[in-house]
Parts: sequence; C-alpha cells; structure tokens
Amino acid sequence: MVLRDPVFVTYVATAVVFAWIAVVTWRRRSHNPIVAAALTVTMAGACWWSVALTVTRVASNQTVVSLAMLGAFPGASIMVVAFVCLGIAIARPQWTPRRAVLLAMLFEPVLITVAGATNPWFQLVYRGAGAAQLTGPARWTYGPIFWWDTWFSYLEMTIGLGLIAWAWWQASPAFRGQRLAVFLAALVPLVVNVVFLVGGLQNILDPTPIGLAVTGLIVWYAVFRQDLITFSPVARALIVDQIGDAIVVISPSGLVLDLNHAAVELVRAINPHAPAHLIGTPAFELVGKDITTTFSQQTDLVVDRPGGRAEFQVHASALIGHRQQALGTVYVARDVSEANALSRRLAAAHTQLVRQVETIDLLRKDLAEQASRDDLTGLHNRRHMVERFRSMIAAAKDGGEPLTVALFDVDRFKSVNDVFGHLAGDAMLVAHAALMGELAPADALVARWGGEEFFVALPGADAATGLAFANDLRRRCEQAGIVHQGRMIHCTVSGGVATFPASGTTMDELFHAADVALYEAKEAGRNLVRLHRGAGPSTAVAAQVRSVQPRFPERLVAGLGQSVVQDLA
Repeated sequence: MVLRDPVFVTYVATAVVFAWIAVVTWRRRSHNPIVAAALTVTMAGACWWSVALTVTRVASNQTVVSLAMLGAFPGASIMVVAFVCLGIAIARPQWTPRRAVLLAMLFEPVLITVAGATNPWFQLVYRGAGAAQLTGPARWTYGPIFWWDTWFSYLEMTIGLGLIAWAWWQASPAFRGQRLAVFLAALVPLVVNVVFLVGGLQNILDPTPIGLAVTGLIVWYAVFRQDLITFSPVARALIVDQIGDAIVVISPSGLVLDLNHAAVELVRAINPHAPAHLIGTPAFELVGKDITTTFSQQTDLVVDRPGGRAEFQVHASALIGHRQQALGTVYVARDVSEANALSRRLAAAHTQLVRQVETIDLLRKDLAEQASRDDLTGLHNRRHMVERFRSMIAAAKDGGEPLTVALFDVDRFKSVNDVFGHLAGDAMLVAHAALMGELAPADALVARWGGEEFFVALPGADAATGLAFANDLRRRCEQAGIVHQGRMIHCTVSGGVATFPASGTTMDELFHAADVALYEAKEAGRNLVRLHRGAGPSTAVAAQVRSVQPRFPERLVAGLGQSVVQDLA
C-alpha cells in the first residue's frame, strides 16, 4: 500500500513540517517582520516542493507524474530566493527589501515556471522520449534550462550561506554559536542535493526536503526562541550619554522626548536662550525650525559657535513600537567639520594634481612627437622611420602582404642653394615634403632620410602600385614650384622603388635596393623613376601596372611617364 511506502511517508512528513513552520513563523512575524516573511516563504516553497515530490511518488497516471515533476520547480525556486533574503536579513537586521530588488529576484522563478509550462513544446527543462506527450517521465533527461536553473540555484544558496557565515564572523561571542548552527544546518540540504544529482544515492529518493526540514526547525528555533538577531540593549549611560554624537528623540507632535549630553551642548550652541529643562520643549523653539517636518532622512546643519562655524550631518530614523505604531523620530547629529575641511582640501589637491598630471602627459606626448619629427619639413625623422619600418617589415612577413618602398632625391639641389640661397632650398624641401604627405595613403610612412632625400613606405602596395605612386609624385614635383624673391623656381625629383620580398627581406636590403634604383634614375638623366631589377620579370610588372589596387587613384597609372614605360619594357 502507498501508506506503507517509506518514501511517501517521508515526503508527506516533510511537507507537514514545512507547512507548520510557515504558519507558526507567520503568526510570530511581529518579532521581526523581514526575517519572518523570508522564513515563511522559504518553508512554503519547500512544502510545495515536497508535495510535488509526493505526487510523483504515489500517482499512477504518467501525465500526472509528469506535471508534478514540472510543477516542483516554482516551489524550489521561490524557496531558494527566499533563503537568500533570509541570509541578508540575518546579516543585516535593519535591511528592508526594495520592490525593484524583489522583482529582480523573481526573474529566475518566473523563467523556470514558464519553461516548465511550455516544456511539451520546447523541451527546455526535460527532454527525451515522451517529454512532448507528458509520458514516460522515468526516461526523461535534463534539458538546458534545468541545468541553468540548478546551477543558478546553487549560486543563490551559496550567497545565502555566505551571508550567514559573514554574520557569524561579525557576531559577538554570545551569538556566534547560534549563527554557526544555522550555517551548518543550511549547508546540509545543499550538499545532499548535490550528491543526489550526481547519482550518489542511486535515485532512491530526493533527500533534500528532509535536510530542509531539519534546517527549518533549527532556523526557526534560533530566530524565535534564542533571539538570534534581537538586540539586547546595554545600559543607556554606556551608549547614549557617553557617545560623541548628539542624539535627540522627538515625539510625533514635535516635543523633545530625550537627548544626550552632546545634544544639550549642540542645542545651547544653536539657541543660547533655550530653557534650562529641554525635555518636553517644542523642538522648533530650540533650533528655530520644526525639524520634524524640515529634516529629511539625512540633512546637513551648519552652526555658528563662539569658536567658529561647525558642520553637522544629521540622520533621522523612525522609532517604531512593537505594535508598529510611530513613537517618534531619533535624530543623530555628527560633527563633520574637520572631515569636510579635509575632504575639501583633498578635493582641491586632487584637482590640482590631476591638472598637473594632464599637463605633464600632454608635454610628454608633445615632446615625443617633436622628437620623432624633422624640424624643417615636419615629416618623421630618420630615427622614427627606422623604428616603424622595422615593424612594417615584420607585419609584411607575418601577414604575407606586399610592401613597397620608394627613395626620392631632389635633382640638382645644390644648384638651388648656390644660385638662390639656402632659404630657397629649405622652401623647396618643405614644398616637396608637403606634396609627399598629401599624396601618400593614410597608412604610409613618409620620412626625411637626410639632406634632400625622402623615404616612403607603402604597406600592402605591389610593384605596380609603388611605381604609380612614385611617378605621380615625380610629375607633381615637376609641375609645382616655389616663389622666392619674386622668381618661380622649379625643381624635379628622381626616385627608386623596391619591393618586399623580391628586392629584399630586411630593412638594409630594401634600403640598398631602393638606393640602387635611385642611382639608376639619376644616371639615366634625372626626373625619372626606376624599379629595382630584383622585383621580377618586367612583363609581370607591366601587367600589374594595369591593375593598380583600388586605394590608389587610376590617375596614378595614367600618369606613368616615359621613364616608367622604358623601365618596364
């Protein structure tokens, strides 16, 4: 018979225990409403879970068993969420849950409930043969939502246990034993459930409700019999009178009910003409305002004393009786004059320090940039060029991308200096440098190699693209000129182009190859561009010229002069 089944009897007994604890706890909620509510919901969720497990044990209809298995999740989820709230309430006795926090905590129970209700269609909780038809639950396997919900529940249980452990660690010796008992009692069902899920009990029965029943009894006894979180007041003289903060108790009608020595001194500093007996006096007569309506939960108060101005931070807390009736308001005023002054000095010092650091950083960046630039042309200098070009070669080797370099030299530059002067020569170098910076792609490296020589590295460019760029620059320099002392001066350039890896695979090899090509252009008559012969067959290069990469305008190819055509022939 079913009634003789020990598993059935166990589940029914745990459900009864959970229900009894929930009812008794709720009836005693006036002692501590937050803890009582959290424990009541925890026990109610556990009762729900036990009832569902009982149905799965005794029902003969497979559909009923299937529905009971899916229906157990909302109760277990609510139980875990409430246990987290219980842990918070034990760790922080003054905690009051906000509506937004409660709604966020209900996300997981709602999600698993929806997943369970829609499991025949989506099979997110259980899957396998018969899951869609709600038959054969013994052959079901766990779905993704089941494991997500399980691990999330373990995380929530761990948080709750951690909060109780923290409360045990922070408690005084008189209460540490009680809170340690609660921690160990709550740990038992978690460990047992993990053992059950991994098959440690050969699926005889789910023992978690039994462990939770023991936990519920211990928690209920510790909270409501041993006054686990009830504050036992010490003598008033040790706490109120000797405390440095000013404490004033105001009745709901605005009369002073009590105040300590620090509060008396503060009141007399605010109102030197206050009566000798302050208790029973209207508060607004003492401070010049009705603090029962003016002060919010936290207020700043400035008092002019004979020794100078003092700043206070006032906190207000409602005084509630055992029957939830309002007994008044407690105001605690703390002198924060020194703290505020120090805070202002620190803020000013921090602001000044931040500005100094920003200035230093800007100067450092500016100096670094200036150190990498040529003073005359504004292009990168030789040192920066060598450092960056080394990394460009490494990137070309790693990515297998082409790399083209071009070395330019201003033709007959010495004649410009000799005939027109060095100022004219400098102006010519600046003009050519500006043309190079304007024509070069954004990712190109443009630098002054030295004297009248310039270096350009084009990452991703092949031989044809490099020739097109070099020849277009040569043509632009030929057409452009500078005006010096009313005279137009033209000056051409010659260029040598080398490619990676055909012309070389190291920095020195590519420099040497470009220099050799530049020398050939000079020997051939200047105002020419030459490609290093190591770049490959001339026919291949000519074919590449007709298919220049899209990032270089077609006008570059169209602008190839006779010198390039001869070079490719």
